[in-house]
Amino acid sequence: MVDTCRITSGGDVVTDPETGAVTRERTTVYEGPCKVQSKAAEVTNPEAGGATFTVVSRQVHIPANAAPVKDGHEVEMLTSLLNSFTVGKVYRVDGFTPDSFDTAARLPVKEIL
Repeated sequence: MVDTCRITSGGDVVTDPETGAVTRERTTVYEGPCKVQSKAAEVTNPEAGGATFTVVSRQVHIPANAAPVKDGHEVEMLTSLLNSFTVGKVYRVDGFTPDSFDTAARLPVKEIL
């Protein structure tokens, strides 16, 4: 695994009293080696609130048993040796179930474009 990522869990919504900016406090669950991989070309175009958006399914792999990752956690790509276009992308874990003989945790993720 030649990329690095940070996986965070959700926290409380906080509003800055001076600027009014709304942010969510996040807790780091994992930071370290990973890789992004397309499992299958699965693209959907759901509609919500009158707007259509694109959801692309991928996988992010981290070492097996590296972190207690759960659905809803966010994965932010920090570095990439081979593809700088992945740096800065944020994915949401959706549908992760660990297996007994995993050599890596293969996290199904969705990027909302």
